[in-house]
Amino acid sequence: MKKQRGQSLVVGLMFLPIIVLFILYLYNVSQQNLHKTRLQNTADAAVLSSSQYLVRELNFKAYTNRAMIANHVAVGQYVGVASWFNFLVETIDNIEDVARYIPYVGPVFSQAEAWVDNINEVAVQPGMEIAVRATDLVNNALSMSQDIMAYASSATMIESLNDVIKVNDNQASLDAIAAPTLANTLFNDWRGFQGDFNRQDNSGRYNDFYKVILNSRDPFMKNRSHEWPFPFTIDIISFCFLGMSMNYWTKQAGGTDLVNNGRYDPETWTSMDTLSWHKEWFKKSLFSSGCRRSELEIGWGAAHAGEDKDTGQFRNRQYYGRSRMINRDASNRARYNESEFNNAYGGIYDFYSIKKINKSNDAPPVTIVVSKSINDIQSSKSLNIGTINEATTKEIDIHIEEHVQVPRNQQSSASKARIYYYRANDLWKNSKFEYGNLYNPYWQNTLSDIDNNQRRDLLLLLASFNLAGA
Repeated sequence: MKKQRGQSLVVGLMFLPIIVLFILYLYNVSQQNLHKTRLQNTADAAVLSSSQYLVRELNFKAYTNRAMIANHVAVGQYVGVASWFNFLVETIDNIEDVARYIPYVGPVFSQAEAWVDNINEVAVQPGMEIAVRATDLVNNALSMSQDIMAYASSATMIESLNDVIKVNDNQASLDAIAAPTLANTLFNDWRGFQGDFNRQDNSGRYNDFYKVILNSRDPFMKNRSHEWPFPFTIDIISFCFLGMSMNYWTKQAGGTDLVNNGRYDPETWTSMDTLSWHKEWFKKSLFSSGCRRSELEIGWGAAHAGEDKDTGQFRNRQYYGRSRMINRDASNRARYNESEFNNAYGGIYDFYSIKKINKSNDAPPVTIVVSKSINDIQSSKSLNIGTINEATTKEIDIHIEEHVQVPRNQQSSASKARIYYYRANDLWKNSKFEYGNLYNPYWQNTLSDIDNNQRRDLLLLLASFNLAGA
């Protein structure tokens, strides 16, 4: 039995190198997997945070588009107020011309006419012109800010990519093969997805913007037309066919419209207000007889801003709350009592919109590749465990590294961010669905899978860089 002592020690010593090699191999593999996971997390964090700048760009343009639309409508409101005050002054003045001969009543209207006229000339008209000019300056600044944001977001995105990568893994960096992909995204896909437009646009984006402004007008701007109640209006069964009638109507009409003046001239905000008294009467002549209506003009006023065209040049009967149909004679007089804010309003400035409207809520995605050198990964070789410096010893290098051919001696991870538009359905009173646009700021981003075609393209780029020795 004594001769068998120490046999397990001999066997243990025989397997000890294998056990050590296995442990070191597991260490190397785990280190590579650990760094691969860390590298993937770094790529995900970098693409998600950096693509947020592009999301902010889209939302910024949506906010500024909304602001410019609101400002355009505000200019229309200023023009409408100027028109209405001109109309008020003219109405009181015309009534005063008649009322001055009525004891006690005449002085009241004379004083009111002087007071309102003074307010209009000293405060209202200059104030509205200043308001139009200030609002137009803001719109111009907002238009330019969209251009600045368009270029600044791309530059900031690249800077953010590098910063986030270094914060998460100081040994990693944006791979050179990501440059063509990013360049194509930022300078081709991204600029092809959205761009700036003006009145010379033929794609329909200008018309969309123009219609949104018109549809954003409040009731005061769209239509100020109404019929005054009794006793200013009496509308009973007509006996005009018997040669007699007691019917008459007092009608006020007005509205504010934005008129497009073609591809090269600024738009015009134009406004008109009128008041007339209409009487029904019987007219008999040699050739015909029947009921007629006559119009007595009581008041009129107008205003415009932008391209120098007064209300006399806009004959569309749907303009101004259909004033030309309701109070035709008073409407023809309005041009002679009209305020002009021509230079104060520059029309619709350049704005950004999605170039091609389709049933899609996705903007171009962002894909990056992050890499780090294999030599930066801690392993048995970098720790001089299991490998000997052959320059100072004759012992054999046992090479326990995982022998996997890595292109360019680097470890790489790709990541992709999806940029999409989403507006919750519960914000609607019905089941409508809203597609991506630059009028509402509901753009956001998330991580997305890389499809097989894009993986193939990245592999081809990787192979070409490997052949080039990059």
